[in-house]
Amino acid sequence: MTERFAPAVRRELIVAEQQRERALVADTPTTPVAILSEAAIAADLERRRNASLPDRIRTAVTTRPTMPVPIVRATERAGSAIAARRADSARIARNRERVRAAKRSGLAVLTVAFVMAVTIVTTIPAQSLVDPAQLAAGKGPLILMQSLPPQELQVLTGGADTAVSRDTYSVESIRKKLAVVAAGRSAAFTNDPSGTIQWPFVYGVPMSDQFGPRVLCDTCGVTMHNGADFLPGRGAPIQAIADGRVRYVEESDDGLGVHVIIDHQIDGELVSSVYCHMEFGSVPLSVGDQVRVGELVGTVGDTGFAFGPHLHFEIRLGGTDNVDPVAWLRSHAN
Repeated sequence: MTERFAPAVRRELIVAEQQRERALVADTPTTPVAILSEAAIAADLERRRNASLPDRIRTAVTTRPTMPVPIVRATERAGSAIAARRADSARIARNRERVRAAKRSGLAVLTVAFVMAVTIVTTIPAQSLVDPAQLAAGKGPLILMQSLPPQELQVLTGGADTAVSRDTYSVESIRKKLAVVAAGRSAAFTNDPSGTIQWPFVYGVPMSDQFGPRVLCDTCGVTMHNGADFLPGRGAPIQAIADGRVRYVEESDDGLGVHVIIDHQIDGELVSSVYCHMEFGSVPLSVGDQVRVGELVGTVGDTGFAFGPHLHFEIRLGGTDNVDPVAWLRSHAN
């Protein structure tokens, strides 16, 4: 288009076109283009005027400055994508950690609940769910009833089914009460209600653990059992084995539970009898009381460390040395 203008105008047009091209190139990271002199411009114009149209097009295309592809924005976009992926990965990791923490917390709660349930179940004595009347009527737990020998009716001789009176108490038909509770199990002894030294029950009752070493459970090891266990049933009245004086009374749910110690003078020797695991509130005695043989000491219970209602009975010579109470009673009771 510049061929139609005067040389001076053409030069101005060419200079303006070069300035626009320099401005365009300045926007891209390319090598600056040198400004042509007037002679070079005139020669270029003369060459273009004499060239044919195709040659002009080729010249314009080949002489146009090359513009490299900008890479700055592409690099920025790639960096933004990487940062976004890293942020997503961090967010996913945080979510996973929160899920793991929630699972750990839930497992801890379930574990504590399971331990509490096992503790409650294993600390309830099986016999505490059944009273003597239910047990005698065959209504006890199946596993407990299966462990008992077949029941047999035993006719006891001697005595009468009437109220038995003591100096400070009366018990309605002791013989009948003990006979019902001990139904189907053999009595371990016989007692003379008129003797000066008697067994801790008016009539014979079954027994379980004897004096000496024993193993309570698979993991408990061997322990020393310092007495003998009598099984007349919960609430059966316990009597003093001889005349004596009350040395100790304790109402407790630890160890021996509710228990009483009575000192006796027998054949010129101090002999102490110990009555353990009795029911709360069943002991009518106080320290220093004088008791007579056959007087009420308390009733059978399962206080303290006991797996069911029974009387743990001990004999201590000199007030401290434990001996076999069954052997001692067999040789001294009259």
